Amino acid sequence: MVRLLARILIKDYDQTEQPAVRQAYGILCGGIGIAFNILLFAGKFLAGSISRSIAITADAFNNLSDAGSSLLTLIGFKMAGQKPDTEHPFGHGRIEYLTGLLVSLLILLMGFELVKSSFLKILHPEDTECTPLVIIILLISIAVKFYMFLYNRSTGKEIASSAMLATATDSFSDMLSTAVVLAATLIGKFTGLHIDGWCGLLVGIFILYAGFSAAKDT
Repeated sequence: MVRLLARILIKDYDQTEQPAVRQAYGILCGGIGIAFNILLFAGKFLAGSISRSIAITADAFNNLSDAGSSLLTLIGFKMAGQKPDTEHPFGHGRIEYLTGLLVSLLILLMGFELVKSSFLKILHPEDTECTPLVIIILLISIAVKFYMFLYNRSTGKEIASSAMLATATDSFSDMLSTAVVLAATLIGKFTGLHIDGWCGLLVGIFILYAGFSAAKDT
């Protein structure tokens, strides 16, 4: 889909070394990321409310923060594409790196909040419900996040963008996080074990690691 939209919306889409083309790719991918993440937030929030699962609800708000990250990426590319001026004779390209760093910090913040919420759920476990709708929503979310990881990584490498590569890392960590949440939901349904909080903790630790790695690269 991204390739098709790029061919339609971006002039000289194959000239990725041109600043204007790089900017257009960043804005396009940022806009797509915002739309996907808002839809995923709505779906997972519904699933979390139905199942009373802290892990699913936390995963939903993780997607909401991802929408904010995509907005930052979009703004960063827009600002980085400005022409040089007297105060910035070499242009504004480094804003893109700052955007990548901000995305990484948002990942770290979400990981910390998820660890805290999961720890409370471990101390005070509750029964969760698993319905076919919840499972379907989580499976769709995993597929969407995998697709987002692929197009962000591919485009990030093509235009040499650290901000987009950081976003790709975030998408991959989200995919694994949701997979763990799905596993916890199914295990809870068939065994009655209260592992929702423990799985949320595991997801939170993984997100913290992903955020740290992305920040270090930036």
